[in-house]
This record gives sequence, structure tokens and C-alpha cells, in this order.
Amino acid sequence: MHVIIGGCGRVGAELADQLSGDGHDVVVIDNKAAAFERLGSAFNGDVAVDDVTDKDALVRAGVERAGAFLAVTSADNVNLMAVQIAQELFAVPRTVARLFNPRREDSYRKMGVHYVSGTRLVTQALLNEIHADLFPAHVPFGQSDVEVVEMTATREGHGVTVAELEREGDVRVAAIRREGRIRLPRPGDTVLGGDLVIAAVTHSAHRHLRGLMCGPSTAAAGARPTAG
Repeated sequence: MHVIIGGCGRVGAELADQLSGDGHDVVVIDNKAAAFERLGSAFNGDVAVDDVTDKDALVRAGVERAGAFLAVTSADNVNLMAVQIAQELFAVPRTVARLFNPRREDSYRKMGVHYVSGTRLVTQALLNEIHADLFPAHVPFGQSDVEVVEMTATREGHGVTVAELEREGDVRVAAIRREGRIRLPRPGDTVLGGDLVIAAVTHSAHRHLRGLMCGPSTAAAGARPTAG
């Protein structure tokens, strides 16, 4: 796949090295030539000292045949403008912008811009550490009542079926990991003690799930897998 990366900071360089190593055709654009010194010695793509918001620069980088465009400069406005140009003018099928200011997430969503917020990910990781009474969230949805969490089944949760977990309508089980293997569950499948359950849950579901499930930090201390 032809991939264009706007910005060759630490994140941009890591993406370029990884995608190039995976066999993709990569072009990295940055307005400073010195930025390309961050690229690894094995990088075999192309680089361009250019403005990632200049449509002519994108054409020179092959945007008309690009399968993906990633805007990861240090400026939110630049990233937003770049992905909008790639989406609206060149119909690039996959576009992602890096977002620094989490207050702009709602605006990005309303505009249909796919984004990754490092601030949001770091914040959520810290909250996961201090909220021992809540399940660690993998995907928080801003102000929404729904989040994707991970839960470890306790001894009390051993034998509960997926259908029973979902009975109240505020839980949807997406996957279960058992002994290193991950599978998609059916409603009649049974959860065993020690299973890691990934589910979309509402905030109100935490209370009634807490007696059956716990987060990984408390699982190690209090829940032992049950054979069966």
C-alpha cells in the first residue's frame, strides 16, 4: 500500500520505519530536512521537504494512489487541514490525524475526522491506575456513557454465561481470552474463573459486574483461575 506520512517527529519516524519494514511504499513529508535524521537506517521509502497542507506537495508524494494518509505533525490545525485535503480532494480511503488538544475531539468527530489523541491515551492509562474500583478502559468515548473495558472473572464469576452477563442490556461481550487464546463468544458460552473478558459496558453496569469481575491489578491478588 502507498502510505503518506505528514510530519517526521518521533511518532512519524517510528510509523515510517514500521510501515516501510512491513513492505509498504512510504513517503514522509516534513518542512525541515533535519527531521528525516530520525528515520532508521533500514527505512527504504522516500522523503520530501514540503508543506503537508499543500495539495501540489501531496500530488508529488503520490496522494492520488495513496491507500492511507497519516498527519502526525506537532500542530493540530496542520493535521486537521492535511487530512481534510486528503479526504475531500483526493478521496484517500484511510486518513488519520494526530490530536494534541483533547477539547477538540468532539469537533473532529463531527467533521468525520479519524484521529488519535496521545493526551487522551495517557490520561486514560493514569485513570486506570488510580481507579481501582473501576474496570480498566481500553476505549473511552469522551462524554458517552459507554466504554470498552477489560475484566477478569473472579471465582464468583466462574460458570456465568455470556447471555447472563448481557441480560441487563448494559453489557456486550466482544471477546474472551483463556490460557493465551482469544475467541469470539456465543451467548451460551460459559466464563471461567481467570478468563479475561473484553466488553462494551455502560457506567451503570460497573456495580453489578464488580462481584463477578475485577480489573487485572486486583485479579493478581484476589482471583485465582478455577479449573474446568
